[in-house]
Amino acid sequence: MTAHSDVASPLRDTFRASMRPVAASVSVVASGDAAGAWHGMAVTSAVSLSMEPPSMMVAVNRSASVHPVIQGAGWFSLNLMAECHADLLEAFSRSDLRDRRFLPEHWSAGLQGLPVLKDALSTHLCRVTAAHDFGTHTVFFGQVEDVILPEPAARTLAPLVWFNGARAALSATAET
Repeated sequence: MTAHSDVASPLRDTFRASMRPVAASVSVVASGDAAGAWHGMAVTSAVSLSMEPPSMMVAVNRSASVHPVIQGAGWFSLNLMAECHADLLEAFSRSDLRDRRFLPEHWSAGLQGLPVLKDALSTHLCRVTAAHDFGTHTVFFGQVEDVILPEPAARTLAPLVWFNGARAALSATAET
């Protein structure tokens, strides 16, 4: 059996190409360190896991700066981004823009002091109940301890979606 680091480059490239047409919503996974500083990154690898108990899971690269913060805090927030958060997506995708990530006009503190994106389509505040390393990532399993929904007017915002290596618009198709 081949270790993940020994996978041939052509297979990695083909696998990456095979995943590009998979549309995925974009979230910010975030947490706070012992000094109270917030850390986060944009992810498309966050999904609901179970209704009983309400739980989410997110895959975080172990080289990401937020990884040890989530491990240490034992908590994370998942903030589902809307199209209006496109500027924030760039800040959370590039380490050289870290100073633009948690501007007060976009964020407030929630349960356990976790970062809550204002006007997010939803925010799930999760307590880490398990973690599993696989390849280059850790999958964090979080029991949802609180859910924050936007005001009704914001609930009609379109989600920020990643498709084919770029942001994409999403529109609903009427049922016939």
